[in-house]
Amino acid sequence: MGRCHALELARRGARVVVNDLGGHPFGGGSDPGLAESVVAEIKAAGGEAVANTASVATADGARSLTEQAMDEWGRLDAVVANHAILRDKPFDEMTLDDFDDVIDVNLRGVMRVFHPAFKVMKSGGGGRIVAITSSAGMLGAHAQANYAAAKSGLLGLTRSIALEGAPHNIKANIVAPGALGTRMHLAMVESATYHASADADLVRNAKVAASLKPERVSPIIAVLTHSTCPVTGEVLCSWGGWYGRFGITRNAGWSGGAELATAEEIVDHWGKVVDQSSARDAGLDAFAGQH
Repeated sequence: MGRCHALELARRGARVVVNDLGGHPFGGGSDPGLAESVVAEIKAAGGEAVANTASVATADGARSLTEQAMDEWGRLDAVVANHAILRDKPFDEMTLDDFDDVIDVNLRGVMRVFHPAFKVMKSGGGGRIVAITSSAGMLGAHAQANYAAAKSGLLGLTRSIALEGAPHNIKANIVAPGALGTRMHLAMVESATYHASADADLVRNAKVAASLKPERVSPIIAVLTHSTCPVTGEVLCSWGGWYGRFGITRNAGWSGGAELATAEEIVDHWGKVVDQSSARDAGLDAFAGQH
């Protein structure tokens, strides 16, 4: 998907720093040719781009993306954090290293990229920040407790950036994409992890695979990185030509009043506690500054 996003933005006139360590989707290794090939495609189409093969697993590597953009063009208008690795295993078989490595790249790595970019955007009059989450981060997923935890963490990170960035014309949003046939997805299918057979069936389904081409995700990236981006702090979806939104809601619930409620009273009023007929959208300011 990162390749498709870079090509789409460059086609629309963006000058792009294309970052790809070129490692294996499960982590490890490197191949500078992957980033360089995307840059070559952009240049062949008349666009401007430079390759960056640093690892976002280090602060220096992540910071080099912002530094390279500033060195090349003297400004930074948008950042898209598409990077991720997988270590899919059933939860009881997952090691601490499996968990920590995914958190380090998929969550901490995004923070490392956004942090220097935010500073430059703040001093430069604004910018657009886009994190790539997953339906796993919103809904959970089999054999992906580490991946889902990291992708869910992007929600709090990006919405907080949206709140702090608002006075500085910095908008930050999240995209939950759906795509088949990506380098990461094919690696997951080939690994024969939990439910991989179902994924393999999807890949073999030509009609489904065609509708979920990764380039179909990229139009919403163009919207969210543009100066006219209409939202901030949102989770947008882009699946096979369908575009939508994950909402964050809260309901009316039940209150025990000034007295300390007992567990028994909560159970007695459980219908009101979980009733969704009263649920309303919780915007960015719903809990700003609260815990």
